[in-house]
Amino acid sequence: MKKVLLLAPMSSVHERFNKVNINILKDLQCEIHIAANFEHGTNETIQHNLRYKKQIEYQGIVVHQMPFQRSSLIKNLAVIKICRELFKKEKFDMIHAHTETGGLITRIAMSSNSTTKYVFTPHGMSFYKGSSLKSWMLYYPIEKWICDKMVAVMAMNQEELEVLKKWNKNNERYIHGIGFDVNAIQKTIVNKNVKRAELGIPQESFLILSIGELNENKNHETIIRALAKIKAPNLYYLICGEGHLKSYLEDICNSYNLSNKIIFAGYRRDISEIVHIADLFAFASYHEGLPVSVMEAMAAGLPIVCSKIRGNIDLLEDGKGGYLCKPGDVDSFAEKLNLLIYKEEQRKKMARTNLENIQKFSKDVVYVETNQIYREILM
Repeated sequence: MKKVLLLAPMSSVHERFNKVNINILKDLQCEIHIAANFEHGTNETIQHNLRYKKQIEYQGIVVHQMPFQRSSLIKNLAVIKICRELFKKEKFDMIHAHTETGGLITRIAMSSNSTTKYVFTPHGMSFYKGSSLKSWMLYYPIEKWICDKMVAVMAMNQEELEVLKKWNKNNERYIHGIGFDVNAIQKTIVNKNVKRAELGIPQESFLILSIGELNENKNHETIIRALAKIKAPNLYYLICGEGHLKSYLEDICNSYNLSNKIIFAGYRRDISEIVHIADLFAFASYHEGLPVSVMEAMAAGLPIVCSKIRGNIDLLEDGKGGYLCKPGDVDSFAEKLNLLIYKEEQRKKMARTNLENIQKFSKDVVYVETNQIYREILM
């Protein structure tokens, strides 16, 4: 029986992104191990993570609690020794590391004489077209160094695939994302009136939805400033996510007298329901790998106005399922949002396009792609 470790800093990565990988490894009759921090975050988050830990342990998966820290390389240096000892003790046949932090820690902890085969999924490299010179000078060599010793690196967008081809044509692979559960979204039944009332949204309002952490990258500020330019009556904006910019964004809303029209819903576990009560999805992020939130919106049949960046352009063709704008272009976002607010037939046409196009990113498609890669490595 082959022994495989799936490693990521936070348990949420496994819960959200590794479902298909776990199912494949089960079908291949592998002994599955998972390493992550299940004890990081708020009390509510930790309790949820521990429930997930029990759930996967019940499935026979071996869990390793690791003291990873979010977004802090210095604090994560202590994990290197723990990983090195775990790798040496268990002698895994394959280790699949996720995210830049997971990949870097794994790369440092590798043994030079190990027979373990290493796989890496970046989930969005930190350098990208349009990013700063500093990010290219810092992250480009780090990511290249990480990828150099991997037997396979899984790209989820074409921009990263082209970079990997330049680095090492022997280990680059392309998969259509994480294996998105399209049916889970499309089969979700929700009472629109009840859900809107729960969130404080009037029944007859036009609702624009965004999903993502309240941080600089997700760029909710651009959407808020764009909405300030739109004079449509009964327009509401719902933001699902939490983060350190909440007070800052609330101040912007106050400056435009939009506080009664913009709802900060916090972190939600009912996104599959919320996407069905919106009329349009807005997403102004500066960089992504392949954004799950956009896929959720597509699966729910929402037209989309989003930033013209890596990941988004893999999911959406401008003018087909929605519109693409430069990330910080407030006027462009305002123009496209305003256009779709008043063009119902155009929204319906874009909805049909998204419902069709999302199928290529489904878990069934990604299962086949990833299964082939795992078999090549393990068998």
